[in-house]
Amino acid sequence: MAKCRIADGEEDPHGEMTGAITINMILSMMPVGLWCFFVGPALLSYWPSLIIGVAMAVALPIAMLRVSRVIWAYLSEWAEQT
Repeated sequence: MAKCRIADGEEDPHGEMTGAITINMILSMMPVGLWCFFVGPALLSYWPSLIIGVAMAVALPIAMLRVSRVIWAYLSEWAEQT
């Protein structure tokens, strides 16, 4: 099973955290964009839609930390094998 090679607070010489951050932004900002551009304005007025969008933009990246590290570890391991 793939796992992130570095522990929290260590240096990142191989780019594990940079890749995990990229995966995190892909996973968390797609729902935020969909909410802010399509779903929110169709369901709510401006301010409630904006408040929910900002809350999602703060909460989702934190919630996706572990998931993005696991996905990046698998992608990184796969890239090193080829």
